[in-house]
Amino acid sequence: MKRSPFSSDQIAAALKQEELGMPLADVIRQAGITERTFLNWKRQYGGLQGYPHDMKCLQDENAKLKQIVAELTLENSRLQDALDDKRGMHEH
Repeated sequence: MKRSPFSSDQIAAALKQEELGMPLADVIRQAGITERTFLNWKRQYGGLQGYPHDMKCLQDENAKLKQIVAELTLENSRLQDALDDKRGMHEH
């Protein structure tokens, strides 16, 4: 899926403006998007009330999980090296 050049906050703001009664033509002009893009956003995100906050929480959690995976991978590599060294000593 292609990443949007718009942040979740920008998308939410455009959707909120239209929801609050701003004419669609003004919303899309202000956001610098096409009507089709706006309608796609509305279809994708319109029903997600906490979308920007939820997305930020998910991004934060994803970053933490990536860090954990990196740390565990490094620890595993160190343990494997230590095990290989220990096996090498016993073979001599």
